[in-house]
Amino acid sequence: MAAVTLINGNAADFRGDADLIMTDPPYDLPGAELARILGGIRSDHLVLVTSMRQLMEFAAASDWRLSFDFVLDAVVPKDSKARHMPHYTHQTGVYMTRNGAKSRFDRRRRERSDTFDGKGFWPTVLRSPRNRNREHGMAKNLTAWTDILGSFNVASVVDPFAGSGTTGFAALDLGIDATLVEIDKAHCDRIERSLGFAGLPVRRAA
Repeated sequence: MAAVTLINGNAADFRGDADLIMTDPPYDLPGAELARILGGIRSDHLVLVTSMRQLMEFAAASDWRLSFDFVLDAVVPKDSKARHMPHYTHQTGVYMTRNGAKSRFDRRRRERSDTFDGKGFWPTVLRSPRNRNREHGMAKNLTAWTDILGSFNVASVVDPFAGSGTTGFAALDLGIDATLVEIDKAHCDRIERSLGFAGLPVRRAA
């Protein structure tokens, strides 16, 4: 059975390996610093949800190369609607590789929850309403996150900015081992409680 290793620590200090890095880092983190942090993780495959500014800085400071991009459509209307304000929000996502690694993406591995053609169609806009909750602001959409992760041929994943632990829940649903690194102890405690309530295996590591 797949399991989650939960580490309460700074992503900058983490050294480990996995088939895939999958993360949604703080948007105010400079791209060059993000490149340095991810450079300490042994993996040649990266799914990154980011801002365009952070992505451009990251790409310039690293040896990661773009494979394809996608959009997470948060589908959140503004409280007040006006012609000069957009009514939808979105996030930019990318799949990147390095060291000449062959792509591990395979659209046939998982039928997307927001497409129903049965032919492995994988549009690059994913419906991904943000999950509002009192404990962690607006957590990532678990269904969309699981659909993305499930489209990669991997046995292990690491998320150095775990937040509410969405990567861990998606990985366990797919039978993939996950390592979650989160600097905020309160967030780590919530992840551990949530996994425990669900009866899922979690190992707390220093």
